[in-house]
Order: sequence, then C-alpha cells, then structure tokens
Amino acid sequence: MEYMIDTEFLKSASFKGSTSFWKYRSVMPPVKKAVSLGEGGTPYWKAERLGEHIGIENLILKDETRNPTNSYKDRSASLMVSDATSQGFDSIICATSGNHGASMAAYAAKEDITCHLVIPSELDLGKLAQMIAYDAEVTESGPTTEDAVKKAIDIENKKGLYQATTELNPLSVEALKTISYEIAEQGGPPDWVVVAMGSGVTVHSVWKGFKELEIIGLIDETPKLVGVQAEGCSPITEAFLGAKTPIKKHENYTVATAIRNQKPRYGPLALEALKESKGISVTVTDNEMLEYGKEIARTEGIFAEPASAATVACLERLVKDGTISKDETVVSLITSSGLKTNDILQTLSKRKKTTGMGSKLATKESLLKQISLGKTYGYSLWKNLDRKMTIGAVYQHLSDLEERGLITSESEGKRRYLLMTEKGKKVLSALDMLHDLL
Repeated sequence: MEYMIDTEFLKSASFKGSTSFWKYRSVMPPVKKAVSLGEGGTPYWKAERLGEHIGIENLILKDETRNPTNSYKDRSASLMVSDATSQGFDSIICATSGNHGASMAAYAAKEDITCHLVIPSELDLGKLAQMIAYDAEVTESGPTTEDAVKKAIDIENKKGLYQATTELNPLSVEALKTISYEIAEQGGPPDWVVVAMGSGVTVHSVWKGFKELEIIGLIDETPKLVGVQAEGCSPITEAFLGAKTPIKKHENYTVATAIRNQKPRYGPLALEALKESKGISVTVTDNEMLEYGKEIARTEGIFAEPASAATVACLERLVKDGTISKDETVVSLITSSGLKTNDILQTLSKRKKTTGMGSKLATKESLLKQISLGKTYGYSLWKNLDRKMTIGAVYQHLSDLEERGLITSESEGKRRYLLMTEKGKKVLSALDMLHDLL
C-alpha cells in the first residue's frame, strides 16, 4: 500500500457551490454519474460548554452524524456506488463492522444495486437494522472484521462483484479526505485534529486531505493529528509508542465496535500520518468513551457513538499534561451517531427507563407474527391479544403497519382481511435476528 499524491492533478482543482461532498469532485477520481443522498457539508460547531468543561477555549466538533445515514461513511458510499454504476456493476460486496455497511446498503438501494454485506458475529444492532431496512443481503462470517474481509475477498473472486470494502477500495480514502477540505473552508486549519482509529484509514485520509490543501495553496500549514484508540484494542497506538509496525492484538475487546481492529490494514499509513504531522497517538478506556458520549450529548446536543466520543474523551488528559494548550484550536471528528450502538444506549437507559417505545414495538411485532400465520382480521387479532388494549388502539397499529407497507388488506364481503407483504416478512425476520443477537 503506497501513499501517493498527484500534484499535477491537484493543480487543476476548482471548487464551486456551497460546501458539500460533491463540491470537491475535481480532486476525486472521475465518475460518470454522482450518486448522492445529500452527504457532506456537515456542521462545524464551536463546543463552548464542552470546551469549558475540558479546559479548551476553542474546541470544535465536526459533526458527521448529520450525514444521511448518520455516519461519515456516507462519503465513501456515495463515491463507491457512483464508481460501481459508472463501470456497469449491478452488485457489490462489502465486509463491514457497521457504519460502512449501512451506508453502502442505503446508496445501493437508491441505485437499485444488489448489496452483499459480510459482517462479524458481534455488531451494533442499530447498524444491522439499517442494513436490513435498506434490503441488503447480510452474511455473518467469524468473530472479527478480519474474518469478514477474507470472506468478502473470496466472494469477489468467485462472483466478480464490485469490491466496496473500506480496507480494499482506495476510493474510501479519496472520499474521506473531503472532511479535511471542509474543515479548512469552515474554519481554516486548526492546531489539532483528533481522529478515532480502527483500521487507520480515517486518520490517513484526513492527513492526505490536509497535505493536498497545502499543495494546492489553500492552507499555509497543516494541523497536528491525535490518533485515538480504545485501550482494549490499540495496535496502532502501541506501535506509535515503541513498535515499528502495528501489533496484531489477540485480546481485543472494546465496546467501540467501529474501531475494533486486531490487524489494521492502514496501520502503517496511519503511523506515517501521525509522525509526519508531528502528532501523537493515545488510548482511552471504554468507560471514558461511554461517559463522554453522555457529556457531549448533555452539553452540546450531539449524540456520538463510543468511537466518536473517544476523540473528546482523550482531551482532558492531554490538556492536563500540557500536550494541548487551552488556547489552541482543536477539532474533534464525531464520525457517527450513538443511536446506532448498543452499549451507550444501555448505559443511558440505566439512568431513565422508558417503556413507551418498547411496548409499541412489541405490540406491532406481535401483530405481525399473527398476520404472518395467514389471512386474518382486526377483531380476531384484538381477541388474540387478550383484549389488553382498546380495539381502536389495535386498529391504529394496523393502520401504521399498512401505511409502512408491512401488511396489506383486501375486502371480502363486509370483512376486511389482512395479509403480510414481502417487506413485512423481511422486517419480522430482522426482528427475529435482533432478538437472537441480544
């Protein structure tokens, strides 16, 4: 894997229009058609309350949760699906630990491309639910992301599908580097940019973006990078602190599944980015990520997944030891929403139990299961629920299910019968799968 920048290509760059992902088309590989759901152009917030809590006067949150599927991986998915359609592919294969798969499924759905996803056995349920909702074909392969990648390579070789795995497709770098372009336009180059690291692709991509900006002449100096890993899985940080190359970790548990990589494929390039930028690499505990996930939400109204919260959780320590000065400008990259993850939701639920949404979902699931058994009608369903709610409430649930295309109805005489749709069968299957994982 080589680190290359085409300086001649960059000299022809021209950016027009408002800040958005496809504004930077001139510095990305060419595609015939741009497939977009409105990705990029994400907010650049000054986090005053959070900064005061940590001791940083100019703390900025680059909020990638505002992308269409609530993740920065929408940038990669947009470019990859654009490339796939430009080349005439009608099927893609992708190994994923969560966010990238959800994004690929959404963009493939928009273009009516079949999306095959290979996932590790442990995955955040919110991300899996997105994949299924976007009609992806999901296959489980082993306990780790590395197992999923091997399976994706095998499927690509056997079936000739478009390879959309982040670690295997260089377009992921070309897409993610646009985050740096946006940061430079929105606030100029900061003193520090903080990035969570799993495979290492993001920190490498961000650095590539800033180096290109320097070559183009849009910035005079580049920021220093902070690469953050979970204490329970930190091969890049351990390499930065002493080893020559990223260390393969055999014990690699962390709640932050998005950055749980035993053998990071972009590890060497991540190390190069950190050293070239005169930056550092640190770790945070799972508890620190979860607690700062709540703190970011409480003070700034942004719900960050644990891996994203890591980019803030490390700062208090860096300010205290003098690595970062309180008057320096720090940008923390918030890559994905906490609504997709298990542990942070469970942590929050310990503070306040809510039953309303769960009971509504349970009722709808119960109704779907009864309708899946064969043609039925509202009054019969109400009786089967032991009349624990009003018949009006049952009909409201049925109306919601029909409006969402999960069931359909047909009249026979004076009675209106209910039937399950194909979409309803898929949703019920997805719910069963989620229960098995819990």
